[in-house]
Amino acid sequence: MAASPSVSNVRITGDAFEGMTINGVGDYFGGWEGHSKFEWLRHKDTGDRLLVSAGTTSDYTLTEEDVGCCLTFAYTPINSEGQEGIKAFSAVFPVVQGIPRVHNLKIEGKGFHTSVYYVDGIYSGGKQGKKRIQWFRSMEGRPDMIIPGETCIVYEANVGDVGYKLVAVYTPIREDGVEGQSVSVSTDPIAVEPDILKKVNCIVDRGSVKFEVACDRGQTSEKRQKRILDINRKRVKMVKPAFFPTTEFRASYGPTLHVKLFENDGYRLKIAVEGENETEFKVHYREIRDVIFLVIRLFATPSN
Repeated sequence: MAASPSVSNVRITGDAFEGMTINGVGDYFGGWEGHSKFEWLRHKDTGDRLLVSAGTTSDYTLTEEDVGCCLTFAYTPINSEGQEGIKAFSAVFPVVQGIPRVHNLKIEGKGFHTSVYYVDGIYSGGKQGKKRIQWFRSMEGRPDMIIPGETCIVYEANVGDVGYKLVAVYTPIREDGVEGQSVSVSTDPIAVEPDILKKVNCIVDRGSVKFEVACDRGQTSEKRQKRILDINRKRVKMVKPAFFPTTEFRASYGPTLHVKLFENDGYRLKIAVEGENETEFKVHYREIRDVIFLVIRLFATPSN
């Protein structure tokens, strides 16, 4: 008859950092081992012990609740006939904060230039401090472009993002200031909102369009003067309406023509010819600004 089951040299192996998986082991004796039982106990400051895991597997993944506490592993040997031996305990095992990490990082949003995007992930590594986030625009074959001032978990896209992927770089930071490795995640290329795309395509098919805009001639809204922005397949011009209209700005499409958006003003645009002249104006609705930007960009494309 086999000896009663017993276990000696019960110990814990692995790194005692939050988020890591540790293992309890021991030297079993007493015939064939059956389904031995394993327990993990957390020691509180009050001296109490709390059972945090029990079963027939001897591994345990350390959690934030374990940080600052000590763990004990309990091993109850059981042989193949179901006979149970005396439970043995490991020495205490102090647990410290892990390195800050972020897992399952993702960006949520509908994929259009009018959408709001939200970056989120699962943090581990001690108590979380103030995370650091930076948004970028990315396009294959070009270096990523930082989006100035966009350092929050939420990003409101605009028409300048069309065709680019949005990239969020997330740096996890522990409460005590220790930083973890930065992780990035990106969207698919941002698309034009469908209703606006229909309007843009209609204008491009027609080949020309005019918009009433307002040009600043001073610091107050009372100084804004009405102008006509005239766009066709060959050029863009700004006209001062009158009995005899005056063209104040005119430019053909080419590499020196730029359309600038204002990140802090969704109604303002600037059209400039590098090294020459420029015109800056406002529209009544952000949608109109988006249409103007996209129409000029499409007309400036060589295929058009």
